[in-house]
Formats: sequence, structure tokens, C-alpha cells
Amino acid sequence: MPFDLRDDCLLLRGQCPIEEAEPLLEALQGATVPVVDLSGLEQAHTAVLQVLMAAAPTIRGRPADPVAAACLGDLLQAEASTGDRAG
Repeated sequence: MPFDLRDDCLLLRGQCPIEEAEPLLEALQGATVPVVDLSGLEQAHTAVLQVLMAAAPTIRGRPADPVAAACLGDLLQAEASTGDRAG
């Protein structure tokens, strides 16, 4: 499975195919405050990216895939500005 729950954070890693979109949505809906770490994400199907865009979780890390980074640009920028305020 390309995503895993650790310390209240969903870690996406490797390749995330379309089959992961629905389980990811369910995991995000079940989280009180959804947090997703994309630092290990190599590539994601567009359905997975759409789930992330719709759920708008707090994002940690940056995906290696430039398409994923472009699609999630607003979420990644929000994470960057939150990180700027924390330091």
C-alpha cells in the first residue's frame, strides 16, 4: 500500500495508482485533522491528486513528481507559508 498512517499523519510514498484514491479519501475523512506527508511520493494518479485537492489536508513535504507538485501547488504553498511562520 503506497500510504501509511504514522503519528496521525498519512505518508504517501512510491507510486500511488488509481486504486488508492478511494482508500485515501476514506482515511482522510476519518482523520480529525488530516495531515499528509508527500516527501516520499514519486508519482500519483490524477484521481489521487483530486482527492488531495478536494480534501485539502495539511501538507508536509514535497512530492518528487513535478506534475503532482503542480497540481497541488496551492496546498504546497499553504504548507510553505505555515512553515515560514513557525520558524
